[in-house]
Amino acid sequence: MPDTFAIRMSDSAEAHLAVGMKILIEPVGVGDRFASRLIGWSMDKYLLLHLPAKGAARDHVYDGKKLVVRYISCDGLVCGFETVVQGAVYSPQRLLFVDYPRRIAVHSIRSGPRIGVFLGGEISVGQAVAPCHVLNISLSGCQAEVCVNEPAALALATDALVTVGFRLPDLDASPYRLQGTIARLSDQPGGQFRLC
Repeated sequence: MPDTFAIRMSDSAEAHLAVGMKILIEPVGVGDRFASRLIGWSMDKYLLLHLPAKGAARDHVYDGKKLVVRYISCDGLVCGFETVVQGAVYSPQRLLFVDYPRRIAVHSIRSGPRIGVFLGGEISVGQAVAPCHVLNISLSGCQAEVCVNEPAALALATDALVTVGFRLPDLDASPYRLQGTIARLSDQPGGQFRLC
């Protein structure tokens, strides 16, 4: 483990937020936390989060309470910020409104930068093949999204050996093929699965 942990402060324009992303909420001074999902936001006004029905830490969430929010972005950045609860709605869904962050602490867990792309392609696991979209790419890997009914149908699992094929626009007509192992797998709305 390195002696220094490089954290940089960034403004909210680099929040790297995505609807549906998993986040961790820690009420300040409680010493406990709970998992949630980002539902949406209004820039510079509020973030809208899912509020779980149960949990001891959730009982410490009330108007004006300070929270620490942490998440890993799709770009491989560990992000965190402090915010304040604006209010909660309990019907028809349990939703939590918090202040939109002004400053965010960011730490990159990647060895190099990733470039955002949107390339159609296919992913192969053994003999099974499914269409996918490559979302970003770097020297050490890529992130892809695949649409399958069940991850088991394509044998998607952490550490599974996969091949991702795609074409770059206006370049060689033959597809590029990258082979590697799945480092992270997460389910997305609508039967999609995102893998890194």
